Amino acid sequence: MERWRREMTRRDALSLVGRFVVGVPLASIAAACVGAQPAATPAAASPGASAAKLSGSLKIIQWSHFVPAYDVFFDKWATDWGTKNGVDVTVDHIPIADLPARAAAEAAQRSGHDIMGDFAQGYASLYENLNVDLTDIVDPIGTKYGGWIPAGEAVAKVNGKWRALPDFFVPFPSLYRKDQFTQAGYPDGPQTWDDLLKAAPKLKAQGHPPGTAYSQTSDGEHTWRSLLWSFGASYFAKDGKTVAIDSKETRDALGWAKDFYQFMDAAVLSWADVDNNTCLQSGRCSWIYNPISAYRTIEDQNKELIQNVFVNLPLKGPKAQICSIQWTQYRVWNFSKNIEAAKRFLVDYSDNWGDEFTASKGYDNPFAKDHAKKPMPVLGSDAKLMALQDIPSLIQPFGYPGPAGVAAAEVLNTHVITDMFTEYAVRGKSLDDAIGGAAKRLQAISDKYK
Repeated sequence: MERWRREMTRRDALSLVGRFVVGVPLASIAAACVGAQPAATPAAASPGASAAKLSGSLKIIQWSHFVPAYDVFFDKWATDWGTKNGVDVTVDHIPIADLPARAAAEAAQRSGHDIMGDFAQGYASLYENLNVDLTDIVDPIGTKYGGWIPAGEAVAKVNGKWRALPDFFVPFPSLYRKDQFTQAGYPDGPQTWDDLLKAAPKLKAQGHPPGTAYSQTSDGEHTWRSLLWSFGASYFAKDGKTVAIDSKETRDALGWAKDFYQFMDAAVLSWADVDNNTCLQSGRCSWIYNPISAYRTIEDQNKELIQNVFVNLPLKGPKAQICSIQWTQYRVWNFSKNIEAAKRFLVDYSDNWGDEFTASKGYDNPFAKDHAKKPMPVLGSDAKLMALQDIPSLIQPFGYPGPAGVAAAEVLNTHVITDMFTEYAVRGKSLDDAIGGAAKRLQAISDKYK
C-alpha cells in the first residue's frame, strides 16, 4: 500500500493541536466549518440491501498498529475490497501521537482523507458536526451482531446519532514476570493495586522494577483512570459537568502513585507509549499495565522470556475493579468526496471481525456483543489469555461515571489527569495544589461546553 510521506513538521503539529484542541472549543469550530458549503451525503446501502456500483477513490488514515501483522492484513483486505468494488483505496498509517494534529489539520482545511481511524481520542464528539451521521449503517450492524456493549455506544454515539462506527476496544490487563513475582511472594502475580505496591520494593531490589508511564501518553492516561476509578474517585460526576476530583478517594489514589514511583526507573517520566512495552520485552521490567501487544512481541522474539510472562485481569482497587480502555473507531468526514464508498467499506468491513481479531492476535476486543461470546477466537484457546474473555464486564470509557462527551474528550486529550498524578507523585506539589490545579482545568473545560 502507498504510505503517507508528506509529514507535517513537529512545529506545525503542535501549532494545530494547540489551536484546535486547547485554545478554542472544537464543537464551535466544527459547526462553523459545517456552515461553509457542506458536502452532500449520498444514500448509503444498509447491510443486506442492494447497492449501486461504486467508483472513484477512497482514502483512509489510521494509526500504526502495535501488532504489525494487523496492518498487513488490513492493507490487503482494503486493496482487495477496492479491486472488487472498482474503488482506488489508499491506506495511510501514522503513529498514534500524530493523529490529533492530522485530524485538526483536515478539519481546518476541510480536506484530506475520507475515513479517519481514531485511536483513543474522543473525536466522535469533538468533531460532531464535521462527522457524517452513520446511524443508517451502525444501527443495522449492531442489530446483526447482537447489539453494542455500552462502552461502544458511549464513545461513538453523540446526541442520539452515531458519529463513528465503534471498531474495537483495547483493555489494560496486568502483564507480569511470574519468576520475579514468585520471588517477591506473589506467584500468581498481583491481583490488586495493593498487591503491586507491596511487591514493588522487592521487585526493584531484584533488579526488575515495575514500570508505568508518568508522562503525557495514551497508556498513562488510561492507567491513571483505571487506578482513579478503582479507588472510587472520578473527575466529573455522573452529569459529566460537575467537577468531582477533590475527594478522599482521589487523595488515596495520588498517595498510591507517589509511593509507587520510588520503585521504578526515572525514565518513566519521559516514556512514550512504546517504552513500557520495550521495558518488559527487554527483560528489565517485571510488570506493566498494557494491552497484550507487548506479550505478542515477546512471544515472537524471545521464546525463553515468554515462558515467564503472564497476563492477569485488570487490577482491583479498594472500591472497584475497573479498566479504562483505549479504543478505535472509524469516522467519515462530511467533506469526503466519496461518502457512499466510505460507508459501504465500513459495512463490509464490519462483517469481517473474526479475521480482524485473529490478525491482531487477540488485541482488538469487540464492541459487538455476539463477537464476545465464548470461546472467542485466539483468546479462547490460549490458557494464559483465556481470562481476558471476561474483560468486557470490567471496562469503562473515558468520562466515567458520566458520558464520554466533548468535555471528557478534551480532558483526555489535554492530559489533565496524568498531569495531576505526575505533579504530586514526582514534581513535589502538595496534594491540595495538585488537585486544585486539576480542578481549575476541569472547571474551565466544563464551562466551555455548558
